Amino acid sequence: MSPLEIGYGMIAGLFVLLVIGVPIGLSLIAIGAAGLFAIRGIRGAPFLLETVPYASTASLALIVIPLFVFIGHLAYSAGLSQKAYRAAKTWVGHIAGGLPIATVFACAGFATVCGSSVATAATVARIAVPEMLKAGFNQKISGGCVSAAGALGILIPPSGILVIYSIATNVSIADLFIGAIAPGILTAVVYAVGIHLIVRRDPELVARTRLPPAPWPARFKDMFNAWEMLSLFLVIIGGIYLGLATATESAALGAALALGIAVARGGLRDGTVRAGLIASASSTASIFLLIVGSALFGVALASTQIPTLAASWVAAQGLPPTLLLLLLLVPYLFLGCFIDGISMIFLTMPVVFPVIQTAGINPVLFGIIVTKLVEIGAITPPVGMNVFVVSGAVPGLRMTEVFRGAVPFIIMEILVIGLLIAFPQIVTFPLAR
Repeated sequence: MSPLEIGYGMIAGLFVLLVIGVPIGLSLIAIGAAGLFAIRGIRGAPFLLETVPYASTASLALIVIPLFVFIGHLAYSAGLSQKAYRAAKTWVGHIAGGLPIATVFACAGFATVCGSSVATAATVARIAVPEMLKAGFNQKISGGCVSAAGALGILIPPSGILVIYSIATNVSIADLFIGAIAPGILTAVVYAVGIHLIVRRDPELVARTRLPPAPWPARFKDMFNAWEMLSLFLVIIGGIYLGLATATESAALGAALALGIAVARGGLRDGTVRAGLIASASSTASIFLLIVGSALFGVALASTQIPTLAASWVAAQGLPPTLLLLLLLVPYLFLGCFIDGISMIFLTMPVVFPVIQTAGINPVLFGIIVTKLVEIGAITPPVGMNVFVVSGAVPGLRMTEVFRGAVPFIIMEILVIGLLIAFPQIVTFPLAR
């Protein structure tokens, strides 16, 4: 068999394993190993199988993965999500759709210390959904806004998905984090405006759910009570933006601060720190399995020349970069319906990223847009992990209603993606510092 035929066989074999339910990490390892033996033979393959797994994980930069998971766990245990929701409610609760809008901003605030959409959605759902239902909002609005806004956890830095994208493509983590700030804020604002317009269509609902305006002293008091969350964000992102620390160093400083906050709140007594360490180790092990599988699959696929040929073919078509970008993004809409974001990035980047580089598309912009598509995947059936999490976190919340409530937010997400493509400066302007 020619290398090209082996490459096609690898891709077909990978899809077969995924269809029959083999875990993605194990599927990548199995197909990558088989491809290396088919291409390099019995003499060359064992050497790569020995060295590639170690080389793909023996990087100090990867320490940000357990550190960010640890920070998110400690932030949840310290009650930072409750403070974020209380502060948002006192500031916007008096406008039409105030409670759902407060939920969006609470998710955005908690996302600044938690890099997971599932954790953000589950944490805020337990606080916000019962209060919205009690105030008179239906299950569609209550569940849909938390499911969608929870996805901000993978966009607003520190973002786990952006870390994974950086690992898969060697794009600077610092540039990705800085480039994601404006799109994250834009998404939260678009969500808030969308909720306001939806709720205003029902004057009776507005009258029933609008909270009395909070006094200004109470607003500032609740805002200042959330100082721990603000300090964590400034330590992690401020250090990176000002050039005072690398992403790894900032993550370590953030973890130390989060640990101090947790200990001050009795974390050693109630087992918070121990649980956070266990959760960090478990998540890191799962991600490292995907990293090793992706590295083996990527090395084997590169040996078949398929990524190089794909990039050359795209370059020969002479497509405008914007049209090419749109064509490359379409498959992510469908993949997001069936697999999680981490797996989606590791599966596609060995083929897609060389095409991006050849076309001259900004890799930071592409990473942010792919992350936006991962957000959409988190709220679309049949997987829709955020919807499952929110439905499970609140007794009596019907999953079908939450999925229906998420539909307007999918439209809003597509609108934001369109704005990022039309005005890439939203992402790139901070990078020119």
